[in-house]
Amino acid sequence: MMLRTQHEMDQLLQDLGSPDWETRFKAAESLGRLKRIRAVKPLLEALKDEEEYVREATVWALGEIGHKMAVEPLIQAVNDVDRYVREGAVAALGKIKDPGVVQPLVRALQDHEESMRRAAEEALGSLGPVALPDLVTLLGAEDWDIRWRVTHVMGRTKDRSVLDPLCRALKDENAYVREGAVAALGDIKDQRAVDPLIEALADPNKYVREEAVNALGELQDKRAVDALIAALQDKDWGVRWGAANALGEIGDRKAIGALIASLKDEARYVREGAALALSRIGKQAVPALIESLTDKDRSIRRWAAWTLGKVGDERAARHLIAALEDEDGGVQFAAEVALTEMEE
Repeated sequence: MMLRTQHEMDQLLQDLGSPDWETRFKAAESLGRLKRIRAVKPLLEALKDEEEYVREATVWALGEIGHKMAVEPLIQAVNDVDRYVREGAVAALGKIKDPGVVQPLVRALQDHEESMRRAAEEALGSLGPVALPDLVTLLGAEDWDIRWRVTHVMGRTKDRSVLDPLCRALKDENAYVREGAVAALGDIKDQRAVDPLIEALADPNKYVREEAVNALGELQDKRAVDALIAALQDKDWGVRWGAANALGEIGDRKAIGALIASLKDEARYVREGAALALSRIGKQAVPALIESLTDKDRSIRRWAAWTLGKVGDERAARHLIAALEDEDGGVQFAAEVALTEMEE
């Protein structure tokens, strides 16, 4: 096997000097898949190839091999005349994970081309905390798109050292940046973010509020319960849905009454989210759910029956049997399904 690989390497290195560009292109790609350090120097020469497709394959191959010898040449390739070579060089630098790639990637994040910024964002996110000091500075950039991308990178690192800068970004003038900061705080999962995220529930932008309820669900801190109960009344159904899910993640019985009331929400997603949340709270919710089987609102009765089936508590059996005689066909069906689930 080793001799075969050695022979394959020799042939590919020879093909890298072929007069046919397609042969050179395929050779560069194959060398990247083999990931042999021996190929680095020949590939560095191939960065000078006159054909952009070959250079594009070459930067990809160097990224796959990941040797630090390629860092400086790849930094130079970030200025290639071809857009795809430039983007590939940025991606390759992210794979090498050398401290020397941080500054070039930070510059690429500020490039005038959106595709370069996107590639730099992805590359910086793969580096981990090493780039964070430079990125904290960029949270003050004039361009909101740069600030927004920085929040994404910070969230990917999951490093708690950026908690304070992200909390400050919750006050950014741009809604996209605020939304990104909220999402990043949810990814980092630091309990110190609970109070700032609760404040974000009052943001005028619904997408920021939606991310805030999701983040609070990730943190699973009971300090957020009251605020999430209030969010069940938000004018945006996405916020209400997220609040119901978050309350299910936290699992505090204090939310039972509010979640039962949400079983008659005008939006089906919210009703379903509330039912799932109650099923996660589990046996603590059973008495209130049994009582809800006789609620005047048929939607509450339907979802209460459905939820009791998911919880599977035997205390509900006789009440579900009674619900088989409900005047509403939907309640009858939900009770029948619930009883079947309890028998399984």
